Amino acid sequence: MPAMQAESVPLTGVEADYVAPAARDTYFENEPNLIAPFDFDYDKIIDFTTTLRFAQIMFLPPCWCSVFCCSPCFLKKNVEWDTRSQHLALTIDGIRYVKEKRKMCWGLHCCDQGRESKTVPYDKITDCDVQEPAGTACCCCIPNVLSKVHVDTASSGVGEGGKLRHELEFYGLMDAHAFKHSVWAMKRRVAPSGAQVPMGGLAPPNQQDMQTTLLTEIRDELRLLNQKMEKK
Repeated sequence: MPAMQAESVPLTGVEADYVAPAARDTYFENEPNLIAPFDFDYDKIIDFTTTLRFAQIMFLPPCWCSVFCCSPCFLKKNVEWDTRSQHLALTIDGIRYVKEKRKMCWGLHCCDQGRESKTVPYDKITDCDVQEPAGTACCCCIPNVLSKVHVDTASSGVGEGGKLRHELEFYGLMDAHAFKHSVWAMKRRVAPSGAQVPMGGLAPPNQQDMQTTLLTEIRDELRLLNQKMEKK
């Protein structure tokens, strides 16, 4: 598994109209089409989620049955395994979100969760916004401290049970607003400051251009075939 963090790399941003901050996460360092990785605040996510889940077990009677499975004993480890498995980056193809293979439940090999990966193309994105933390998460005693980023496409909307469904949704990004501005910049095909590769010549081919090229090749082949038939 690729290294998750390189603690010796300083967290510094790049001053510009929109910023792609220097990231500690080296998960995408061998990604050939990388534009810029973004860091999650793993420690803050783990602390908040662990506190919230313990509170839910204490105050919600239906959760008490989890005690018989020893779930509270492994709760923090499960939160940590899940949190540190996620990685986020912008590539020339779109937003790339990965949850690496990770342990679950009691940490046994048979309980491992497989790798999950999703890429959302820029031209499919209809909205990308940040929701700042506010209020409390449980019983008015646990303040919300994590910002939320949601990314929508045409397929987003109200799902089953009337719940709003987003194409991508994640919490605790270190610089959520820089991510938002960089996504919109990429939709305009302008590389954000701090990008690790130039955009010139790396943008994926336009679908219409690909179709035009294919039709041209077919036309030329048909002409060549007709010429051969006429000679015969």
